[in-house]
Amino acid sequence: MTRPARQAPRGSLTRRIAMAIAVTAFVLSVAQGALAQETGAPWWNALEFPTQQAQAALLQNVRGMAASSLDSRLPSIPLDAWLFVTLAPRVAFMRPRFVEWRVDFCGPYARGANAPRVWSTGPELCAKGVVELSAEKNVHVIVLVAKADRGTLTWRPTAPSLREVYIEGVEERFTRLDSLDVPALGDLIDLLQVPLDQWPKLEFETQITWNPPMPAPGDTVRVSVSVRNSGRRAADRAWVHVLIGPCCDKRLEVRYDWYPYLAAGQSVRADFDVLMPEGRAWAHVDVEMGPSAKRVRETPENTDKRKLTVPIGVQPKLIRPQGAAGR
Repeated sequence: MTRPARQAPRGSLTRRIAMAIAVTAFVLSVAQGALAQETGAPWWNALEFPTQQAQAALLQNVRGMAASSLDSRLPSIPLDAWLFVTLAPRVAFMRPRFVEWRVDFCGPYARGANAPRVWSTGPELCAKGVVELSAEKNVHVIVLVAKADRGTLTWRPTAPSLREVYIEGVEERFTRLDSLDVPALGDLIDLLQVPLDQWPKLEFETQITWNPPMPAPGDTVRVSVSVRNSGRRAADRAWVHVLIGPCCDKRLEVRYDWYPYLAAGQSVRADFDVLMPEGRAWAHVDVEMGPSAKRVRETPENTDKRKLTVPIGVQPKLIRPQGAAGR
C-alpha cells in the first residue's frame, strides 16, 4: 500500500516550485560557430558546460531531494541531511562543507556491453558528492542530473537518479588505494565497517582456442579469445588487448582492443577469422582494468592469469639474423 504523501508547508512548496522552474528552464545551447563540421571528437564536445548558475540549480535540486527517492528504505528527509546524520558521527575532522558537491561529466563513457572504444567523457552530467571521513576513507555519491540532446545540441535536465555510490580507500587523503562499491545508499553504514584488506578485488583469467586445431597452410582459422572475471567485484570496463600474428606476413596481423563490462563471474568472448599462409601463428591476449574514475585493485596473485601467449600450429622457427652464426 502506498502511503499518502505529506503536504509540504506553503513556504517549502513555493521554494520547490521555484527551483523546479529554474531547473526546467536550464537549457544550454552551443556557441555560434560550434555547429561546425565533424572533427572526430564526440558530438557532445560541442556543448558548452553549464554556467555557475545552472550548476547551482542542479546541485540544489539533488541536495534537497528526499533520500527515500534514491533508496526506499531511507527516510523522506533531504539527501544532504541524511548524509550528515548518517556520516557525521564517523567523520574524523568536520569541514565547513560536510559534502563537497560539484557538477561534472559522469565519467568515462562507452556504448554497449563490449565497446570497442571508450571516451573520457559522455553525453551525461552528474552531481558528484564527496564526504571526507578520515585520512583513509572517503564516500562518493554520484547522481545523474542532465543528458545531452543530439538533435538540439542542448543539455536537458533529468529527474535525478542514483548512478553510483562507493567508498574510497586513500592514503594521507590524496593517494587512492582501492574502492568498494555500495549497491544502495542503505547499505552504506554496514559496508563502512569492512576493513580495507577485505574489500573484494578483480581477478581476470584469459583463454585462447582455435579451429581447426592443426591448421594447414592457407587455412583461415577461427581464433577465439575469452576473458573471465573470476573475482568478487565488477569491472565497469575491462581493457582487453589482442594480437594475432600469422607466420610470416605482418600485413595479416590482427590487433584489437575492446572494453567489456565484466560483472563478478562473467565471461566475454571475441572471435577472429585469421588467414594463416603457413598454418601457424602466435596469439596473445592481455587484460587489465579499463578507464575508470575510481581505483580498482586486482588480486596480487592473479597477474599471471590475465596474460596469455600461445603458438597456433607448429611453433614458428626462430630466424637468426645474417652474420649471427658463430657468435
